[in-house]
Amino acid sequence: MNQRFSLLLLMFSIIIFGINNVTVFANSNGEVKPFKSVCIQEFEKKSKEFDKKVLKDIVKSYNLDISDYQEFTHDDLNLKVGDNLDEHSDKISLQHLFVGSSIGSRRLFLESGLEGTKGYFVYKRIDGNNVLKELHKMGKVWVVMSENEKQSVRYRLKPFNWDKCKGN
Repeated sequence: MNQRFSLLLLMFSIIIFGINNVTVFANSNGEVKPFKSVCIQEFEKKSKEFDKKVLKDIVKSYNLDISDYQEFTHDDLNLKVGDNLDEHSDKISLQHLFVGSSIGSRRLFLESGLEGTKGYFVYKRIDGNNVLKELHKMGKVWVVMSENEKQSVRYRLKPFNWDKCKGN
């Protein structure tokens, strides 16, 4: 009886061990999927690098010096609840610049920030051309004084493979 029990236990152990090994081998292909949060960070890093590449091309094509300029994003121009529209007409006059499609981000640079009187708005059109809009502050609003477009290289951001990520 002891021999039969030992033999049965041995066979059961081999079956269980074999199933576990198959499961382990089936799930271990050498690559562990990162969490979505890690993929989002990687995507944002690649997007920022792409935006830098696009901006470098635009600055080079117009020979711009924006080192003394402060950059503003579309979010920087958003009004807060309770803000008086009359007191923020400068921000409101700039918001429309961010509307439309572009390769990379649309970028706004103002000399001495919102208190200054000169700025540049730059972006790369979908066809690859670089666009420069020169801005001047007149009273409390910003006005596009000139717009220049130069033919340039059309960059493409490589698509990000979201399938390589696992959910949180």
